[in-house]
Amino acid sequence: MLRCKHVVFFTLFFLLGHVLVKASNPWPVAIQALEAKDYLLADSLFNHIISEFPNRPEAHLYRAQSRYWLKDYKEALYHLSLADPPSQQMGRAEILRAYCHYNMGEVDKARIIMEDIILHYEDLRDSARAFLVSHYKRVDNYSQAHFLLSSRLEDKPRAYLFEERAIVALNLGNVQDAIDDFSAAIELDTQQVNYYWRRAILYGEGGDYDKAIADYDKAIVLDKNNDVLWRNRAIEALSAKRYKKALCDLEKLVKRYPNDIELLKALFYCYYALNNYDQASNIYDMIERVDPNNPLLKKYDRNELLSSTFFQRLVNLLQRSYRVLCDEWMIWVPIVFMLTIFAYGIKNRR
Repeated sequence: MLRCKHVVFFTLFFLLGHVLVKASNPWPVAIQALEAKDYLLADSLFNHIISEFPNRPEAHLYRAQSRYWLKDYKEALYHLSLADPPSQQMGRAEILRAYCHYNMGEVDKARIIMEDIILHYEDLRDSARAFLVSHYKRVDNYSQAHFLLSSRLEDKPRAYLFEERAIVALNLGNVQDAIDDFSAAIELDTQQVNYYWRRAILYGEGGDYDKAIADYDKAIVLDKNNDVLWRNRAIEALSAKRYKKALCDLEKLVKRYPNDIELLKALFYCYYALNNYDQASNIYDMIERVDPNNPLLKKYDRNELLSSTFFQRLVNLLQRSYRVLCDEWMIWVPIVFMLTIFAYGIKNRR
């Protein structure tokens, strides 16, 4: 019992001592607060440290970070001017300075700092280029953005950078370059739906429907519940006149979205192209219920559809009858034989 009391006493003593040490030395607590994104607490603690230890310039660097995240960019720049970071942190301090200027609207100052970082800080070169790419895209300078992205890819090929450069290439009007970059992205990462999706769109816009459909096939395998992919594949299949493939997707989608007029129209065209006038007539009725003034209703006459439906049913009946006759030809052999003998007997009597 006595031993337990001693253990409890020493544990409490240790914890109290730990708290007192932290209270007398707020530095580690301030660092933890900054890492935990508790910027108000971190800022308060670093302010206390600076007032108590004015000769610790690195405290100004950390307070500059807290002021930045609190969106007090002017104060952050002030503390950066008082900081004297070690060489290994100098580059990061310069990046922080650039972001402060940028958020204050001093874009040229930020750009110059980032360009200097590219020249002098190899480990931060990619971060600086990423900043400048983002900036040049914002101001529609896609040529410069494309150049910097190419530089980043030379250092280290990454799938998401190929995707980003592809989008920039599209803004420059270079569709084939964009397709090539999406293809390069797919080679590096085959599990990203967007890469197939974006390339499929470009193939479709260029009239290469089969390639577009193939990309949508792969995208749907990765994201089976994305109805937009199913819709897009159906549209490409319809454009390629692959009506049976389009039909599978459209029938599924119309069950989910029975009031989607565009899906209904696409399904109508599909049935009509396949000469399935009976189903086309049913979809025609659905379109009429959803949108009575739709131009499709004027383009296609109901009576014509009904007559086509009747003709189609007649053709189907004849086809089925012909198939039955072909399948059951053994039944007709003795009948034809008997008729032949009967006809021959009549001839001899004459």
